[in-house]
Amino acid sequence: MFLNHDTAFADITPVSTPSICATLTAHTVLETETGWRTVDALQVGDAVATLDGGFAEITAIKNPSRTSPLVHVPGGVLSTCSDISLPADAHVALHTPSGWMDAPVVSVPVKALSGWRGIRPTLFHGPDLAELHFADEEMVYAQSGLLIHAAPSTGDSFFPRLDYGNARAMLAASAGKFGQPDTVAA
Repeated sequence: MFLNHDTAFADITPVSTPSICATLTAHTVLETETGWRTVDALQVGDAVATLDGGFAEITAIKNPSRTSPLVHVPGGVLSTCSDISLPADAHVALHTPSGWMDAPVVSVPVKALSGWRGIRPTLFHGPDLAELHFADEEMVYAQSGLLIHAAPSTGDSFFPRLDYGNARAMLAASAGKFGQPDTVAA
């Protein structure tokens, strides 16, 4: 009845949740509720179109202090309406070849696509990068049909994330080229 609760309170430290973001160049075009807008015209609170058919609200926009090598994706490739440059460490969605895995869509690093359908690294670094932050993991539509993966930097992801080697193997499998050497440096 008379319990001593002096030590009953635990020291509660806040658990940091991993940041869920996608890093894009400022000129990348995203679909918003009011039409297509470039990343540099977006503001916190704007919502962008996602794979699930809804719109996800941008919770923060940061300009990273780092620069990143860019990868050029020609218009028409990956369902883009025009040319786009993406940071080499960005992840995009690709449909998997039949029998490859159970997931219909996987997340692959853009740099792993170099040499495929005209995608190539550029000599430039992206000084005008923007990190778009979201409350939940998302696949965001850019340049009309490209899906860019906004995911936590660490931890589990809803969409299977392939590393460079597995992404290259999947591309080879989709082209029917099993056992071909990788001629693109990681």
